[in-house]
Amino acid sequence: MELFRQIISVDFVVLVTLLYLALFMWFNRAYDREINRQIVGALVLLAPLAISDNVDYWYSVQATPDPLHPYFIMAGFILRVWLVYTAVMIIRHGDRLSRVKHALLLVPAIVNTAIILTAPVNPSVFWIDASNTLHREALSFVPHIASGIYFVIALYIAAKRCRQGFIEEGVLLIVAMSTILVAVISEIVLSTRGILISAILLMLAFYYLYIHMAHFKRDNLTGAFNRMKFFADLSSRKTGGITALAEFDINDLKAANDTRGHAEGDRIIHEVAAIILDSLPAHCHLYRLGGDEFAVLFRACSLDEAQKALGKIRGEFDKAGCTCAVGMSEWGDGEEFQAVYNRADALMYEDKNRLKAGAQA
Repeated sequence: MELFRQIISVDFVVLVTLLYLALFMWFNRAYDREINRQIVGALVLLAPLAISDNVDYWYSVQATPDPLHPYFIMAGFILRVWLVYTAVMIIRHGDRLSRVKHALLLVPAIVNTAIILTAPVNPSVFWIDASNTLHREALSFVPHIASGIYFVIALYIAAKRCRQGFIEEGVLLIVAMSTILVAVISEIVLSTRGILISAILLMLAFYYLYIHMAHFKRDNLTGAFNRMKFFADLSSRKTGGITALAEFDINDLKAANDTRGHAEGDRIIHEVAAIILDSLPAHCHLYRLGGDEFAVLFRACSLDEAQKALGKIRGEFDKAGCTCAVGMSEWGDGEEFQAVYNRADALMYEDKNRLKAGAQA
């Protein structure tokens, strides 16, 4: 009964939040399947972590040590880092991630796991004396170092989102990861329980809700802004500060869909969008106008910077084997959108014909 009372008093908010999040994901199970899969992975880690924390606390208040107690402490140290790793993987959804980079992201969690697993035979991690007092040694702080590494990575992702024009998402990520950092510090300094679990679960819940809110102005497949957002930005900002407009159109996408399936077509579209997003200067936004057509509004940069960015994008297309026609037009003072768009469109079709002629040569 005492253990049950402890779980209710400490984890009630966690359990209720988990219930609401699970219901919301169930209601939307036909959408966002990839993000749902990732969040389910985080929830799968949260459950055993909550159990291990409560059992750890139960053993810690007993008069004598129990031989099973160290294993629940170890589980808590290991699961915490894997949970933070999973949170980082969720917030970097849509980013290009090579196998090498993915492997590097795994390193802190794997190293932490390997070190903590030595605890039963390595007193440099932690040990429990005859009076059931836990003594944490130097290696017991490896989980916090690993979590700190993931915190820095998350801040980099947040800064990248801001640079790509997704300011709201960047701010949300900074606030979320800061609360997780405070939770980690609280567990170290104040020996609190359940704080990190609550912080991560709330972050997952609010981030999931944000993703659904973003559907009104973001393209589901690529993460770029959508056509509605494109014209809303043109209308609200009155084209002030726009240096140039660029148009992108993927070559032979229909052929890829017809011969290799629509999944391959979606992969190509996603790859093209990821390349453009990674190569744009700050405050320059990418929009998917429909199908295989994209546009970029170059803001707060010179025409020379816009042309350099376009050259970088073309180079990345060549490396990735993407054939995408590009046309860019400078936006003169007082010019109407249609005139600028028509010039960019004409240049894009010239480029498309050039690419087709080169492919046939």
